[in-house]
Amino acid sequence: MKESNVISLFLEPADYKIEIYYFFDPFSKDILKMEAIINKLLLEYGDYIRINKILAPSLKVLTKCQAQSTSNVDNIALAYKASEIQGRNRARKFMRFLHNRITPTHSVCTKENIIDSAKLANLDIDAFIDEMQSESLHTLLKRDLALYREMDIEDLPTLVFFSGDIEEEGLKIEGVNDYFIYSYIIHELLEIDVQKKALPNIYDYIKNNELVSIEELKMIYDWNEKDLNHELNKLQLTQYIHSVTHGNNIYFEAIGNHV
Repeated sequence: MKESNVISLFLEPADYKIEIYYFFDPFSKDILKMEAIINKLLLEYGDYIRINKILAPSLKVLTKCQAQSTSNVDNIALAYKASEIQGRNRARKFMRFLHNRITPTHSVCTKENIIDSAKLANLDIDAFIDEMQSESLHTLLKRDLALYREMDIEDLPTLVFFSGDIEEEGLKIEGVNDYFIYSYIIHELLEIDVQKKALPNIYDYIKNNELVSIEELKMIYDWNEKDLNHELNKLQLTQYIHSVTHGNNIYFEAIGNHV
């Protein structure tokens, strides 16, 4: 990729040593798998990286968003951009809660799904709804499109890594890869010894992410199946979590207000 004036608009002075741009298709069957990878990167390397999660503004993706919506208020692309205005972290949570409602059951996104997800992400609902009706969102999508083109994004998902110096070319990784590949890239770009942060306990992870598949837990914790099942059974017996099944996949939800 070539150096770009457009890219420089999106890079802000920060303490982060690595800037990562994650372009995603909200309708991808791998969306929750990538969500687990992004979560683990943030949990382990949050002091060293910043992840900019961008709904790919390609004609194909935006057409899907428009085709499944009945108005601006249930358009996933516009809802995500509106959530971003209230902060990157809240937008990421909003998208996770929205995926929890539509991905496991292959459901069509509804206004109720979007409002419920916005509330869980602690968005200002009135401001959020007003933003979804605003023409300014289309301007922001055009900026995303310019960035998308400057970075030569062809396949989704794609992560692009920048090592702090915006004069240097980004490293582009396409598709869904094993976690160790992303971890290796971070270590190589940092060029220093990195102490990974400890992962939260399983209950806290499930509680914070609302609905978590057993496959996601396997990836996050990298435990053998026997130990993972033992811990999950213990949490179910003590009524901290319960399991639900969607299709061929098992998911876990937190129960009540355990501390």
